[in-house]
Amino acid sequence: MDDKTKGLYILAAFRVLTGWIMLWPFFDKMLGLGFQTPHGGGWIDGVSPSSYVVYVADGVFKDLYASLAGNLAIDVLMMAALLVLGITLTLGIASKLTTAGMCAFLLVMYSLHVPPSDNPLIDYHLLLVLGVLAAYFLGGYEKLSLNPRWRETGLVKRLPILE
Repeated sequence: MDDKTKGLYILAAFRVLTGWIMLWPFFDKMLGLGFQTPHGGGWIDGVSPSSYVVYVADGVFKDLYASLAGNLAIDVLMMAALLVLGITLTLGIASKLTTAGMCAFLLVMYSLHVPPSDNPLIDYHLLLVLGVLAAYFLGGYEKLSLNPRWRETGLVKRLPILE
């Protein structure tokens, strides 16, 4: 296997693992699995998945996020983003929309702590943005994915934005 192919597999592995980074909080917030979300604190228990923002937001946008926490529309949007982005990253489908959506999601998560508490400018959310962009532009959707089959579906041929 040549170095380029190895690189594609590394980017694909990054993409799959990043998908799991999105899927795990979906299940934890939905079911209250006892990790970030305490047992009995899941959405199925009637607890807002976005309510944690009140406790974690810090910095210049703290008041904005506190005002949005607990809002049903925000809860639905956040949970849908975690689930859809997690699935599409893991399966390697809808690469254009997934990349754009993931970058937007990560930038919102970054803005929860502006400035970051452990560095004046940079935190891991920005590194993940670069990794997601690298996976998209350098072929990380070509290996370990359903992307080649996905692009051949009638739906994607009619709506190329779904590539």
